[in-house]
Amino acid sequence: MKSILLLASAVILLGSTKPKEDSMLDLMQGIWKARVDPLHPDSEEESWTIIRNHQSLSVTYVKSSNKLDFPLTESIEGFQELKKEDIINGINVSILTDSGTYYTLASTNAISPNGWVNNIDLFIIKDFDCDGQEMSINGGQLVEYSKRKKLSSIALKNIYLRGMQDNRDYLKEYINIDVTEVVSSKSTIYAEPDKPTRMYLIKGDIVTVLEEKEGWIKMEYEGKKLITGWIKKEDTKK
Repeated sequence: MKSILLLASAVILLGSTKPKEDSMLDLMQGIWKARVDPLHPDSEEESWTIIRNHQSLSVTYVKSSNKLDFPLTESIEGFQELKKEDIINGINVSILTDSGTYYTLASTNAISPNGWVNNIDLFIIKDFDCDGQEMSINGGQLVEYSKRKKLSSIALKNIYLRGMQDNRDYLKEYINIDVTEVVSSKSTIYAEPDKPTRMYLIKGDIVTVLEEKEGWIKMEYEGKKLITGWIKKEDTKK
């Protein structure tokens, strides 16, 4: 009888356990692409934001430009309960939580070594929404984002090259992927290390590294279509 009562109690407890709800910050994690401004449908600009934990990386570049001096911002973000006018001297970013009333963001360049950021450098808004697939931020101008599984080939290349210039590996830091650049004038793509195809990459192409094995790299390259295959490691900067 005692065993039956214990079993019944366990069933009740298991049945009453609710799955943990995602916080707003949980829903924000990942890669986001800003939607094209309907007032400028032919704009060459693209904007991307990558959010990892409380850190974010945002870039805006012109698709047809090779310049690497495009805006790149790293920020700390989260939520708290104070309106901007109620904050006198600023806040410490350690108070930011995973959910709350006011979405709050501060550029890492404006944050002191002890985590303090002045009021003037804080971006605080209430008009914010995210369901895990769509995100909207209205701090005077509405910006809408859609979640993406991966960066476009242009975004990947620009962030990789900007990282080389800044002596940073932004792609590894924010989305934990390895990327390398083809340095050979022509690098044959192999279906397997001993099975060449007619496809090839050229100098300057940027590939995502999936695996390394005995002088070979299994890579992914997105051009007109997504290609997965093997190239010789000696053909790359690896």
